Amino acid sequence: MEFAARAFSREDVQNGEVFVFARRQDCDDFAGLEVIARKVTDRVILFHPVFSAHEQSAPSLRSWNIVTEVFDDVFDFVAARVVPDMKDRAQTDDASDL
Repeated sequence: MEFAARAFSREDVQNGEVFVFARRQDCDDFAGLEVIARKVTDRVILFHPVFSAHEQSAPSLRSWNIVTEVFDDVFDFVAARVVPDMKDRAQTDDASDL
């Protein structure tokens, strides 16, 4: 998922860096561990990049933040975002056939 990490580093208004480990399948939401001084931290950053074609080689001039949520660690992220999404998906009509 290096493409998403590159998009984050181009588009983040704080000029941050992440190690991306998760992607929501139905949209362009990604989760990554924050990288500080070339070290991966426990902090999870949920973000939604734009992937604008004209920004592929240059830093973004955007002024809004692509970060949608920040979590202290992976466990907080899973509890707050993954488990509720799994529950919603399991309760859909499509899942009743399983």
